Amino acid sequence: MRIVVVGAGVIDSVYAGRLAAAGHAVTLLARGPRLSDLETHGLVLEDAESGWRSTVPLRVTAQSSPTDRYDLVIVTVRFDQLAGVLPALREIGGEPDILFLGNTLSHQAQLLAASGDRALFGFPAVGGARDGPVVRYVQIEQQTTMLGERDGTSTSRTHRLQTMFGAVGFPVDVSTNIGGWMLAHTAFVVPIGFALYRCGTDPAALAADSSTLRLMAQATREAFTVLDDAEIPANLRWLYLRMPTRFAVHYWRGVLAGPHGELWFAAHSRAAPDEMQALARELMLAVDRSARPTPYLDALLRPR
Repeated sequence: MRIVVVGAGVIDSVYAGRLAAAGHAVTLLARGPRLSDLETHGLVLEDAESGWRSTVPLRVTAQSSPTDRYDLVIVTVRFDQLAGVLPALREIGGEPDILFLGNTLSHQAQLLAASGDRALFGFPAVGGARDGPVVRYVQIEQQTTMLGERDGTSTSRTHRLQTMFGAVGFPVDVSTNIGGWMLAHTAFVVPIGFALYRCGTDPAALAADSSTLRLMAQATREAFTVLDDAEIPANLRWLYLRMPTRFAVHYWRGVLAGPHGELWFAAHSRAAPDEMQALARELMLAVDRSARPTPYLDALLRPR
């Protein structure tokens, strides 16, 4: 398959690298220092769990030519950068499907208006950080790569992409309510991000701060309880809604005290405060529409 990946951050790099290594014709769009790194060193990926490092050959460019033809565009830019990526998409020739692989939430209508029925949505299952030219990543086993059509229908292209990603090591689930899934993910990740900000984005410090950990868990429980449209994954439903809060606190204390605290959450929260603030606003708008009280969420996200 001929694929262009828009962006060259952690997620873009890992998905592009896996697909290129499997024989797909992948082009990675990058700019600035990241483009220079890629041109000099190539795409360097390091599995943070095993330490295994590879350099993946693929085409890197700052701008796609209208004469290029692709079967698929993958867009993984941050939530607060989605509007700015539309001009770059208009430069891509042909009529490829466009997979927005990230939290698109309230941007979905705008992206559909710009891309028409070529657009579909999803969410990645990797985390990590860049260390110079090296992308250190971890695949999050507790989360699959998500795919979904905006209208919830099951289509041949979602199943085709499910097969493609599965073949390169990314298990995929197809959601019939991808907007609701992203709302639930926002309710899950925003409290973690804001709890980290209270501790200087130091996951070990948050792990040692019992009161902030408890507030974080209580805030997510509240959000899951009041957001009727949220499609909450079974593991998070069990952790937050079926078990006492102390179980969530104990679980996250262990995660945050170890290497996953940095790679799953802290690195991204530190690098993308504008995105986290934008997602927090989206979350509070959805919560406010429920007209139900959320004192813990208010205390964490909009303290007086």
